[in-house]
Amino acid sequence: MRKRWMILAVSLGVAAMAQASARDLHVDNEHCGYSSAYDVQAKPDGIDFHRSGDGHPSDVFMHDGQLRVNGKAVAVSRADAARLRAYESDMRDLLPQMAGIANEAIGMAFDALTTVAATLGGSQHHRDALVDRLNHQRREALRALDAHINAQRWDQQGFGSAIEQPVTEAANDMAHSITRSVLWAVLTGHASDVEARADAIDQSIDKAMDQRSDQLEARAKAVCPRLESLDKLQQQFSFRLADGSALQLLKHTNTEHENQARQVAIR
Repeated sequence: MRKRWMILAVSLGVAAMAQASARDLHVDNEHCGYSSAYDVQAKPDGIDFHRSGDGHPSDVFMHDGQLRVNGKAVAVSRADAARLRAYESDMRDLLPQMAGIANEAIGMAFDALTTVAATLGGSQHHRDALVDRLNHQRREALRALDAHINAQRWDQQGFGSAIEQPVTEAANDMAHSITRSVLWAVLTGHASDVEARADAIDQSIDKAMDQRSDQLEARAKAVCPRLESLDKLQQQFSFRLADGSALQLLKHTNTEHENQARQVAIR
């Protein structure tokens, strides 16, 4: 019995981990950590950055070295115009990479769930039905994801519902079905059959998911230098907003933790 519940826990854990790994425009590792409060949309005539709530500025638009903030043109130097062009170009290149990572993350989650469902989902009929449901949920999740995250768009506000909700619902659905199947196997004297199938996928699913997790982590790390480049460009902007502040589309999330560590060390 312990083995069966362990396999179920592993599959749900992989789903949750993959879900979290693409939660927002966020790459965290020992080398860098960046986040953005902005939705990003790359259009033929420029790139639009928008955020809701009390954040300022709420709208930033750049194209070919020109900049508009909250609908008003901002005068920039020739050097800043070149930096804005580089920022726009780098962001256009970055969006497809981030979309690919998000797609792989959700694919990992559903592959883990499907593998366990196909093995421990009870009778062949019930396993087939559960896999069919998961495949349908996967298609719906990817369709919703593409509406928020694609080669031209990164939607911060809608991403949670596009990833977390469908994966969580699919995981809960599978957990309920697997639980019923395991209990039924015990009650009908077929526990040994379930045990054998659990043993068959114990190592294989761990190996497959570990390999894909490593590959996904490598892809995420490869994004890090691109974010560092964008951060460097925004730090070099010499223009200022109407309130005198600098334009900050990306935030270095490690800074706060580093400052806290320094304070602890001084104490």
